[in-house]
Amino acid sequence: MKQWLLIAILLLAGLLAACTSGGGEATAVPEPATAAPPLNPPPTDTPAAYPPAYPGAALATGAAYPVDLPTPTPPTPTPPTPGMPDAQTAVVHLVSQDLADRSGVDASEISVVSVTSVEWSDSALGCPAPGYAYMQVITPGYKIVLEASGQSYEYHTDLKQHFVLCGADGQPVP
Repeated sequence: MKQWLLIAILLLAGLLAACTSGGGEATAVPEPATAAPPLNPPPTDTPAAYPPAYPGAALATGAAYPVDLPTPTPPTPTPPTPGMPDAQTAVVHLVSQDLADRSGVDASEISVVSVTSVEWSDSALGCPAPGYAYMQVITPGYKIVLEASGQSYEYHTDLKQHFVLCGADGQPVP
């Protein structure tokens, strides 16, 4: 603040001296001894051109600005262990066996129509039973449609061993 006041006084004194000099010639305004730094100095490509964040702070050195960051690479999927089914295959096998037990049809006669990854809005897996309360948590899983003896069956599962045979009315089949 004191610097600005000093600069204003010096400029005003210079203007007054120019007006009272009597000649038609303009006189130069003297430069103040302590000039204020420019408000927005143009940056250059070197780190030294950037002022420190606060007085006494050291300037960053070593890297040129802007710093190029490496492009992240997506993770590579882990191949399944030989002899061990992946999670989706294991769940499909589990619900196929349940349908075979329920219907009395041999498991080899059951075909998989579709398997879709789903994020269920709660722990009911999209097939709530009346009178029950469910945790309101996103539950990833699968919607698996099987066919046996010309009839379709829809199973809703999580990623582990929980599943429900969902009826046409949107409720679990007992």
